[in-house]
Amino acid sequence: MGLLPDPWPQLLAPVISIAFLAAGLWLWGARRIVVLAALLLSPVGLGVLVNSNFNSGLAVFGLGLAVWAKRTGHHPLVGLGIALSLWRPANCLPAIAVLMLSGWRWRGLIEAAVAGLLFLAPITAVAFLYQPDWLGTYSQLLPVYRGWAGLGPHLLNVAGPFAYAAAQAAAAVAGVWLLRRRTLAEATAFSFALTVLLATLAGAYSGAEALPALTLAANESRYRSLPAIASLIGWMQTAILLAINYPVGLVAYWFVLQTYPLLKKPGPAPPDSDAPMHVSRAQAELGSSSMERLSISR
Repeated sequence: MGLLPDPWPQLLAPVISIAFLAAGLWLWGARRIVVLAALLLSPVGLGVLVNSNFNSGLAVFGLGLAVWAKRTGHHPLVGLGIALSLWRPANCLPAIAVLMLSGWRWRGLIEAAVAGLLFLAPITAVAFLYQPDWLGTYSQLLPVYRGWAGLGPHLLNVAGPFAYAAAQAAAAVAGVWLLRRRTLAEATAFSFALTVLLATLAGAYSGAEALPALTLAANESRYRSLPAIASLIGWMQTAILLAINYPVGLVAYWFVLQTYPLLKKPGPAPPDSDAPMHVSRAQAELGSSSMERLSISR
């Protein structure tokens, strides 16, 4: 997009960012317009639009595509989705680990790996052709990460990279544990949401990775209003943070807390729910006993 003349990058970036976020939430299961609207109009959703945060929107879309493709058996699209999600590696690696440990047949795993490599290889080659020193430039920027706001940078600065890696692993373990009682989508979304606690807090959009978990929680009758309530309270918190001149990125943690329903025993889905990620409990239990095992099947 940087190759386009002004003002096209400034005009297209917000639209593309929110489009990826909306499409990603749809893949995660936000098929009811009230749920999708509540999430997109939340401080987090509008933060992606206002800040043109392409990486967050693409990460939500990529993982949503990967989980949907895994459930429907379109294994090459799993690889493509994982490759797209790597635009936010700090947020996506634990969720990818949950996806990889959910049970695979060798053929499906190979198809996903090949598709991911076929996408990443030319993109990486083009990056080196366009900016040969981009890897060195990126490595020089990594130390700046320690000085950013957020629990993740603070942990990295105080305890070092091994403690940070352990926290990332803990987020993955939480998702793998959740596979025993929840669907693959729910377990992956929960692990994805936990990584908000480990990332930087640059703005309200920092909580975008928690939105898929809210989407799936709303598939249960008792939590169908959760996205709207979370959004409303989130806006109240944002107003207070702005009034006291405090970083609004803190509101991202509020949306992580709203993923708590996924830790509870699954409840019934609303009668009008047709979310593909949730399916039915009978199908979820069947999936967890066969395809969603924690080891690769032969």
